Amino acid sequence: MRHKLNMYKLARKKSNVCSLFLPFMIGIVLGITAKLIDVSYVTSKFPVFDNIMGRFGIWVWAAAIISILSKTALFAAVRSFLFFVGMLLAYYGYTVLFLKFFPKSQIILWSGIAMITPFCGFLIWQIHRKRRYTNFISSLPLVIFFTEWYLTAYTSFGIAKDELLLSIAYFCFTFSFLAVIPTNKKRLFSLLYGILESIILILFIRKGIIVNPYDLLNI
Repeated sequence: MRHKLNMYKLARKKSNVCSLFLPFMIGIVLGITAKLIDVSYVTSKFPVFDNIMGRFGIWVWAAAIISILSKTALFAAVRSFLFFVGMLLAYYGYTVLFLKFFPKSQIILWSGIAMITPFCGFLIWQIHRKRRYTNFISSLPLVIFFTEWYLTAYTSFGIAKDELLLSIAYFCFTFSFLAVIPTNKKRLFSLLYGILESIILILFIRKGIIVNPYDLLNI
């Protein structure tokens, strides 16, 4: 009996290690992928790649999915942070080591974002709780998807084919995120809140009341 209990504890420990290691590796793979396609001969022919990998949406989507699928809120905080650490190490490590270029402002920006990801991961995991306020929490990634699509694809992009591809990408982000939300009722309210909040945020940005957050990507 004691042997079986020890085996169970060992298997659980290995499972926890793998659970933490996997997001880090996913971050590394996506970071390298983003860096490899961030070259002129790719972005000039397929600008949609740069507009997907070079924006906040895909990284928020990946971190949110990782957080929701975590066992506990603490795991969500750690796993989302490890994902961003892996992504940033791969992307900027490649930039510095192989391209001999040090983009200081971008490194500071994304490092700052990485530092708040544990809190964001912990917060997003709360949608598992049966509380009304969690509908608002689960709508936050959707706000990013919707506003980013509108501000970077709908109004700023000029190639119809790439507009369509980019719109499909944001639709996939939205659909897959909604799919991992626990209940149909929560999915519905999250979507409604996300649309309403996005409209308000877009109006504030267009009126100049608040700064366009996507301009930070060009610093």
